[in-house]
Amino acid sequence: MFVKKEIKMTFLEHFGILRKSLIKVLLFVVILFVPAFFFRDILMDFALLPMSQSLPLSSKIIFTKPTEGLSANIKVAFLASLICVIPLLIYEIWTFIKPALYQNEKKISLLVIVLGTILFFTGAAFCFFYVAPLAFDILINGYSTNVITALPNVSDTLGFLTSMILSFGIIFEYPLIIFLLSRFGLITSQFLSSKRRYSILICAALSAILTPTTDILSMLFMLLPLLLFYEIGVLIAYLTYRGIDKKY
Repeated sequence: MFVKKEIKMTFLEHFGILRKSLIKVLLFVVILFVPAFFFRDILMDFALLPMSQSLPLSSKIIFTKPTEGLSANIKVAFLASLICVIPLLIYEIWTFIKPALYQNEKKISLLVIVLGTILFFTGAAFCFFYVAPLAFDILINGYSTNVITALPNVSDTLGFLTSMILSFGIIFEYPLIIFLLSRFGLITSQFLSSKRRYSILICAALSAILTPTTDILSMLFMLLPLLLFYEIGVLIAYLTYRGIDKKY
């Protein structure tokens, strides 16, 4: 008969495992960067698609510094390799925290990680294919005239687009956060409904912080999804509480 021994690891041993996982992820980022940079023209055309679709025929995306074109291509290649490595990063995080969890906690944690990833990429894709092209179309064509035409800078365009995509990815995590808070009894639908007036002010402040520019139109593109997800959060909190109430 064999007795299973409980093996306790020190902080340094845990740190060593985490360090190996991070080195593995970074190594894959470096490896994937090489082919990504080789196909930089295709990646750059795709990354700038929301802007290029909105530009007038007489306009082009430009760079004004000798090294700006190179740095922009490096940034796009790095982001592409980083996106490809995200599944490996999620797997390494899961294998790191899994031994410290009970069986029921493992199921919940895995569900949260998978749903969180799906929601983030859904928000990012929604922004890239729908919100960003609409925003660029209004901002570029809405303010262009026979005298004034747009010549957007490649670095500014990539920075603006990256900020929008990350912001929408984070916003789409809101339903999952509300579900978890409701699941653990920290908030209720009644509480969220009673704070609706304050939520509008908070959402307006968040949209101002998350929006990379200072114009009102860009803030509205961020504010409307925030308000919509708040109302969805109220519904999720209600359904979650109702499900727990029926269970017990």
